[in-house]
Amino acid sequence: MLRMKKRLVIGLIIGLMILTVTGCGKEPPKVTDQSAAKPEAQQFIEAFGVVKSTEVKNITIDYPSEVAKINVVEGQRVKKGDVLVTLDSRSYSELINNKELELKTLQVELSSLKRDYEKKSTSLVNNTDPEILRYLNDKQHAEDLYQQALEDLAAQQALYESGALSLNELNEFKSTVDAKKKAVEDAHFLADNTRKGIQEKLDQLQTSIDEKSLQVTSKQLDLQADQDKMNKSYIKGNDVIVDVPNGVVTDINCSQGDIIMDDEGKKLLSVLNRDSVVIEADVAEEFIKDVRLGAEVIINPQADKAKVYNGKVISIAEKAVLKNNETIVPVRISIENLDSFLLPEFNVDVQIKFESKKQSQ
Repeated sequence: MLRMKKRLVIGLIIGLMILTVTGCGKEPPKVTDQSAAKPEAQQFIEAFGVVKSTEVKNITIDYPSEVAKINVVEGQRVKKGDVLVTLDSRSYSELINNKELELKTLQVELSSLKRDYEKKSTSLVNNTDPEILRYLNDKQHAEDLYQQALEDLAAQQALYESGALSLNELNEFKSTVDAKKKAVEDAHFLADNTRKGIQEKLDQLQTSIDEKSLQVTSKQLDLQADQDKMNKSYIKGNDVIVDVPNGVVTDINCSQGDIIMDDEGKKLLSVLNRDSVVIEADVAEEFIKDVRLGAEVIINPQADKAKVYNGKVISIAEKAVLKNNETIVPVRISIENLDSFLLPEFNVDVQIKFESKKQSQ
């Protein structure tokens, strides 16, 4: 039940001192001066609030596993490293291992393709490929023979012109020279075709490298996505652990034997951070004008009203809301002397201080 009220506490202290001196034959002196302390007023706005954790971590699992054991109960206080839930994730771990092996295989194949490409490319540039070398040697030999034939033809031409050689004999020799020239052209053609063939193989290798590279990248991303599902601060092997120094278990949403599928994210439970709490108080709209950021607040938990905590107003909502048929403005209050007694969801009474105008003299 929402309780709102404004209480005005006025402390008025008036001190009056009268000094009376008595003696023989003397009348007591009259009081000639009288002073009174000016009354001062201190006001509070009283409101009802609840202790709220500002950090609530939802523990979610989104990979295939089974809830093997729940190690905590609702409302249990836990510390960093405590095991909340034990999972059976053997099938998922095996899946990741298989993908890692597939990735390694693809990477080995890619490295082999790159080595082949580098080797063939180098041999093409440096003319060290065995096939190219053979045709280059054949071409050189054909060119040497053709050059020698040309020199011989010049000699035969001289003999013909001197009458020592018949025209038929000269023409036959010319045919031999033409054949050697054709051999040179064939050698050039074969060498060029061999080079083109090697370049085609290089192009095919590059296509294979590109395709394999895409497969490697895709497999890496796929594997990384699977690994990231387990790479969370609250997951350690098969255990779901606490990753805050001081927490409280709440909203347990699983049972032993639950099967978690890989196409859904299942929330197992939540952990409240007890070291990160504030008071969420509701101030009636007619009193919000007197609330200021930084105003001092006295906090009394209903669980033990003898306890007193100090705080300050740290935020005032910019929007009013209707709650229990009353318009209120949410206000957040810090807790300066937080201890282990004040728990999340405790109800508290708060007194927000504000300055009043001095009373008229």
